[in-house]
Amino acid sequence: MKPASPESGVHPMRVLIVDDHPNTATMLARAVAQLGKQVEARSATSGREALKVADDFAADLLITDMIMPEMNGLELAEKLQNHPGGRPAHVILITAYDVPGLKETARRAKVDEILLKPVRPERICQIVENLLGEWNRSRPAAAQQAAGRPHRILVADDRPDNVTLLSRYLENEGYEYIAAADGVEALEQARRSHPDLVLLDVNMPKKDGFAVLEEMRADADLRHIPVIILTAARIDPSDVQAGFHLGADDYVTKPFDRRELMARIRTKLRVKESSDHLLRQNRELSMLLEATGILTAPGPIETHLDNVLSLVVQRLGAGAGYFLDFQNNSQRVFPASAERLDLAQFKDFLEKDNRSNGECIDNAQEDEAWQTRVGRDVRSTLYVPLRDRHNRSFGAILLFHPAIAHFKPEHSPILQAIANQVSVAIENAQWRSAQRAERA
Repeated sequence: MKPASPESGVHPMRVLIVDDHPNTATMLARAVAQLGKQVEARSATSGREALKVADDFAADLLITDMIMPEMNGLELAEKLQNHPGGRPAHVILITAYDVPGLKETARRAKVDEILLKPVRPERICQIVENLLGEWNRSRPAAAQQAAGRPHRILVADDRPDNVTLLSRYLENEGYEYIAAADGVEALEQARRSHPDLVLLDVNMPKKDGFAVLEEMRADADLRHIPVIILTAARIDPSDVQAGFHLGADDYVTKPFDRRELMARIRTKLRVKESSDHLLRQNRELSMLLEATGILTAPGPIETHLDNVLSLVVQRLGAGAGYFLDFQNNSQRVFPASAERLDLAQFKDFLEKDNRSNGECIDNAQEDEAWQTRVGRDVRSTLYVPLRDRHNRSFGAILLFHPAIAHFKPEHSPILQAIANQVSVAIENAQWRSAQRAERA
């Protein structure tokens, strides 16, 4: 899995400045670079040099002079539209002459703005600052996900240049990505990593994109994952219909327009988040009802507690779960192979004021208090207290998972509701046991 940028979660805006006067290109690049870490600027003195720079520096913003030897600015802009490194999101053309027909020609070359010389560095910097503001507002993913796990996207394409381009787009938005080079690997990665979205090329070896899509939609664990088909610009309408019939959520044609692709990805992820939220609510309500049914059924309380713990661990996908009973110095564990805990140590720890109402920890290994009490493989941790009718804590439900941020804060209320049911069931069992003892 490829992470997003380590500092801000997004990459800086890449600006490529092209002018056949070396001093002009260098001066403008240096001025733009002074805007800070959010901008990375490079210069080139010809169209050919600019294309070489774009091989490993795919520009988000191209600022190019119009009149240059061998290749003019319009020709450069057109070539970059189909460049393997990706088309610029914004193109500015600088010219000394506002000749008739230039605006229409520039529009066809995907030029966004024309500036007439002389153009001072201050004006270029102001334009870049304005575009940077729009850029940041158009990519909210990293900011929205800063407190949790970034969305994970599977890129399935057999062409390395396409994977490189798409991965850069995704990293810019703060997403994580996983790559697959053929249809078989795509299915393996989907089943292993459960991505939030799949970008799926049609023409891949071993299994084509349509075969992968058909298998995903037939798999109960994968059918809910949105899939955007990546296809050549010239595609037969019947293929489009076939893709939608198989369950594709959207189509994007190559070469990609970054803004359009990212907008489509954000839209599909928002829909998935809403759907996931509803599914999660339904599963949690079902889990609470099942737990209530278990606890109110005839039979020994010990069996009921084991069954409820098993239910909770499996429904919330925990690696291990615990019922801790501090009064009787006992613990119930699921699965049975899970490491047992030091009850005395956890009693003092969990009953401190700042933890008495429960806690959801993204990474226990980064919390000194938790790190010393759990195994090295434990990351995500969820805990809620067990309280008696007088609101006194007598135990806890504790869940562990090896992945960071597996448990979410919204899991706490449903787990607390189950803990409350468990507390009542334990007290009722104790009362019935006391009644039987008196009659005996």
